[in-house]
Amino acid sequence: MTDWIRLQISQPSTWRGLFLLLAAGFGITVSAELQAALPHLAIAALGVWEAVRKGRGFGEPGA
Repeated sequence: MTDWIRLQISQPSTWRGLFLLLAAGFGITVSAELQAALPHLAIAALGVWEAVRKGRGFGEPGA
């Protein structure tokens, strides 16, 4: 059982899900302007992540 818990805690999706549950539970709301900006922020964060993570070389399987 502890191995399963360790596996779940190590996954980013678990942390995202917990954050969303907490945000919904505490009734956190954001302004309309921030709601409009969130997709752009997510795209920028994904761009930074893709730029700094270690990936495979071009042309290799799974690249």
